[in-house]
Amino acid sequence: MLKADRDQILGNLQGDDRKLFRRFMDDYRAKREGTTVGQMPAREMLEAIGGNLTPILREAMEAVVARDEMGPHVGDVPPDFELKRAGSEERVRLSSFKDKRPVALIFGSYT
Repeated sequence: MLKADRDQILGNLQGDDRKLFRRFMDDYRAKREGTTVGQMPAREMLEAIGGNLTPILREAMEAVVARDEMGPHVGDVPPDFELKRAGSEERVRLSSFKDKRPVALIFGSYT
């Protein structure tokens, strides 16, 4: 789901739905921060709430679930890729570090 789509869905929330969504998000953040092993997924929390939601509120919460499920998760194997070392013409492949030492990847803009 694109951010613009998610923003439009959340922008449609009114009144009690908006309050319930904010409560859901506050609870979600508290539970994620309170776990020491992994993080509680939004889908698990949404399923615990059950079916007593208005369609627009469910759609907004599903948007949070979709965002939560995007990207890598703990235990996922990263894709292998090759990058040029900073300040050098030497190239390095991520897989060359497997089982040798931890790797920290930092992505950012130099502009």
